[in-house]
Amino acid sequence: MRLQLLPLALCLLVAFLVLPLSEASAMKYSANSPATIAITVIKTKTKNSEKNKKLSTVELNSATNSKAKSSTKKDLAMATTNRPNVLNEEFSYKNIVDVRSNPSEYSKNSEESTVKEESFQYASFGEGMFYGFALMVILLNLVCYFLFDEKLFLFYALTLFAVGNLLFLSDGLMPLLGFTEIANPAGVEALLVLASCFFGSWFASKYLNVDEIVPKLKWIAIAFFGSGAILTTMSLLAGVSSFAAASNLIAYGTLSLYFLCGVYMFSKKNYPKFYVIALSIPLLFAIDYFVLRNLGLEFLMTRPSHIKAAVIAEMLMLTYAIVYRMKAIKEENELRQTELRIFLKRQEVMNRKNAMQLMEEVYLENLIMHYDLDGFEIKLLQYISEGKDNAKIARKLKTTEHEIEALTKELYHKLEISEHIQEDYRMVDAQADYIYN
Repeated sequence: MRLQLLPLALCLLVAFLVLPLSEASAMKYSANSPATIAITVIKTKTKNSEKNKKLSTVELNSATNSKAKSSTKKDLAMATTNRPNVLNEEFSYKNIVDVRSNPSEYSKNSEESTVKEESFQYASFGEGMFYGFALMVILLNLVCYFLFDEKLFLFYALTLFAVGNLLFLSDGLMPLLGFTEIANPAGVEALLVLASCFFGSWFASKYLNVDEIVPKLKWIAIAFFGSGAILTTMSLLAGVSSFAAASNLIAYGTLSLYFLCGVYMFSKKNYPKFYVIALSIPLLFAIDYFVLRNLGLEFLMTRPSHIKAAVIAEMLMLTYAIVYRMKAIKEENELRQTELRIFLKRQEVMNRKNAMQLMEEVYLENLIMHYDLDGFEIKLLQYISEGKDNAKIARKLKTTEHEIEALTKELYHKLEISEHIQEDYRMVDAQADYIYN
C-alpha cells in the first residue's frame, strides 16, 4: 500500500517544489519590463507609506495608551525589522540601472552624451582657432607698423585687440585670464565696447582722412566718447545696467558716423570702398548684439559666432586695404608732385612769353620813336610782327592786299632793314671758322 502511494506523494512533492520556482522565474523574467517596473515602484511607495503610517500610529498609541504596551512593542519590532529592508529595496532600485531592461534608451543617452562632448570639443576648437587667428593678424599689423612706419597698422592692431577682449568676455572665457568672478558684467562689457569703438573711430579718422572732409567731426566724437565714459563709470560704480546700455548706444552711434563718412567717400576714391564693405556686416551684428539685445529687442538674433565670422572677413579685408591705401597715397603724392612741376614749368613758359612780348613791345616803341612812324604804319608793323598774312592784314586795315604790299615795301625801306641784314652778314663772315666747326 505504501509502495502504491509513493509515486503519488513524489508527484505532489515535485509539484509543490516546481510551482514556486516557476512563479519566481516568471517574476524575474517580467521584472525588467517598463510596466512591471512602474507597478513595482507604485507598490513600493504604497507599502512604504502604509508601514510609515502604521509606525506613526503605533508610536502615537504607545505614547497615549499605557495598556497597549505589549502590542506596541510587538508592532514596533515588526515595523523596525521590516523598515531597513524597505529602504534597501528602494535604494537599490533607484541606483541600479539595468541595461537589459531598456537598451535603446541607454544607447540613446550614451549617443547624446557623445554628441554633446563632440560639440563641446568642436566649439572649443573653433574658439581657439578664432583667437589664434586674431592674435596672428594683430602681430602682423604690428610687424607692418615697424617695417613700413605706417601708423594705420598700429591703430588697427589696437582696434583688433579691444574687439578680441570684448568677444573673449562674451564667450565667458575671462576665467582663463584669472577673472573668476565679475561682479558687474554689464559695466565691464560697456567698458570694452567703449574701448573698441574709440580705437575703431580713431582708425577710421586716419584711414579715411576725415579731417579733410568734416573737420568738426573729431570734436563731436570726443564729446560723445566723453559722455559714454561717464555713463560707463556710473554703471561700474552703481551697478545699473541701463547706464551700460546707454553707453553702448553712444559708442556705436559715434562709430556709425565715421561709417557714414566712408559711405560719402565711396564713389570718390577706391580705398574707402574697402572700409565700407568690410565694416558694414560686423557693425550691424555688433549693434544688434550689444545694443538692441540689451534693450530687449531681437532684430537679427545675432550670436557671438556670427560676429566672429564677420570679424574674420573684416580683418583680412582691412589689412589688405591698409596696404592698398599706402600704395594709393604714394601714387597720389607722386601725381601731386608731377602736377606741381608741370604748373611751375607752365608758369616759367608764361613768364618767358610775357618777357618776350614785353621786349617786343619795347622794341616796337623804340622803332616808332626812332623812325617816326604814323598810326597806319605802326598797326602794319604790329600785324607783321604777329605773323599775319597780307589778306588778314588787309581785312584788319580795311584795304587791299596790293596796297598792303606797297606799304610793306615802303616800311621796309623806311626802317632800313636791308642795311641791317647786310651788317648781320658781314658780322657772320667776320667770325672765325672754328666757332661753327
